[in-house]
Amino acid sequence: MPNKETIAVVLGSGLAADGSAHPVTKQRALSAAQFMRENKSVKLICSGSRPPDDDGKHGSTEAQVMADIIKEEGIDRSRLLLEDQSFDSLGNAVFTARRFLAQHEGGILYVITNDFHMPRALYIFSQVLGSGWQVVAYGVPDWHEEDRQPGAPAAMERARAFFAGITPGDLDAAQS
Repeated sequence: MPNKETIAVVLGSGLAADGSAHPVTKQRALSAAQFMRENKSVKLICSGSRPPDDDGKHGSTEAQVMADIIKEEGIDRSRLLLEDQSFDSLGNAVFTARRFLAQHEGGILYVITNDFHMPRALYIFSQVLGSGWQVVAYGVPDWHEEDRQPGAPAAMERARAFFAGITPGDLDAAQS
């Protein structure tokens, strides 16, 4: 029998200068904790490094900060995995796939992110993972001060242009 998996990934959205969670990152982490309470047998990948312009003096990554919030919400740390290399949505997908999903024959991947970001996140993860994985949304309402929604259509077009000519599931091509 193939090794099918059900797993979730929560995507970071930045850190403050002191290493604390940006409000969107915190909101995503709290929603991920709720998801984990609803899905007791699922593992969660907390995905995100720090932005390239963050010097890291605080020592935190988005993945670690989210894991700390989720643990504070009562989720056992043994259910949390850290992907702490990615700087953007493509990196979230590539590093999650390489580190945690490649050894599985496919399955269901829940993507936890804000509503404005969800279409692009689902598209990118679907392209990176290919047909063996069903990529499912677990939406987080947009933060009341979120200002990135107007840029979402252009970001989606950039993602589509990037994947033009790449076969879905070709992880090496997606990483290049």
